[in-house]
Amino acid sequence: MSSKIQPAPPEEYVPMVKEVGLALRTLLATVDETIPVLPASTHREIEMAQKLLNSDLAELINKMKLAQQYVLTSLQQDYKKQMLTAAHALAVDAKNLLDVIDQARLKMIHAQSRGSH
Repeated sequence: MSSKIQPAPPEEYVPMVKEVGLALRTLLATVDETIPVLPASTHREIEMAQKLLNSDLAELINKMKLAQQYVLTSLQQDYKKQMLTAAHALAVDAKNLLDVIDQARLKMIHAQSRGSH
């Protein structure tokens, strides 16, 4: 998204953010399907990471609205930067969620291998 936003006109912001939102929805749905097979001790951390991502998306939407509102003003570039910062935070937190899921899977595999000995 960051490579697309800089040259993009404001009317393209909504489709870009919508694309991010749909990708996030798919990710969260996949995580929801995966949670039941993961150790219960990992569920809370996963749920917290999911909540953070939802909050990140709301922040991105808010920054997008501000960037659109202040187009053709001296604040346009500042709000574009804030939008990019929000998109970056969302990407970092999505990576964190994937790391949390990987750790939970490793925990599960480790527990299963100990149980089979």
